[in-house]
Amino acid sequence: MSTSGSGAAKVDRQTTTPFLLKLFYRSNAFHRLDEFSPHSPAPPPPHLQIYTWPTCSLRELTHLLVSALPSLLPDPAIGTRLAFRLIFPDTRSGGGGGGGGGGGGGPGGPGGGGPGGPGRYLSKELGSVVVGGGGPGVEEDDGAAAAATTPTAPANGRSALDRLEGDADKTLADARFVIGDYVSCCILPPGADGSVAAGPPPASRAL
Repeated sequence: MSTSGSGAAKVDRQTTTPFLLKLFYRSNAFHRLDEFSPHSPAPPPPHLQIYTWPTCSLRELTHLLVSALPSLLPDPAIGTRLAFRLIFPDTRSGGGGGGGGGGGGGPGGPGGGGPGGPGRYLSKELGSVVVGGGGPGVEEDDGAAAAATTPTAPANGRSALDRLEGDADKTLADARFVIGDYVSCCILPPGADGSVAAGPPPASRAL
């Protein structure tokens, strides 16, 4: 099952069953693509498990991540950039199904690839959000729309989330997200002079 692009119909969150999304996070850099492999002997990178919908925006993901893990933001938080990437298996190399930006994964998440071997993983940029910027902040309805399985806690510098700048309104559907894909977030603190951190370099496409 997949969502379509930006032309997708609006989702009624009161009647539509949400899906489980794994939101991985790391400060100062993105995780390597091989860290997501189900064949890796290491445990999966730190992440939140979120029940949400294709219309979930980067604004909502930012709110959920910071509410659940306030220590991820520096103090003060203004000028912090949160960059997001979509992580998905390359179904072209493994014969898997799925369409859009990613492909449906196996039982453990993005699997891709043929039987007996690890899949080849790809990533693409979703966009980034700057905390304390000039855009609108997280509204009450947005904060309650998607539920993280990790209990929420008072956010450090929550007032900085009143204004967001960047791609905050971009949604999973806009990126042609497919159920089973992952989202990876890189938290980049502001410079010593308070300047907003530049975005990370382009993704290395394959595992």
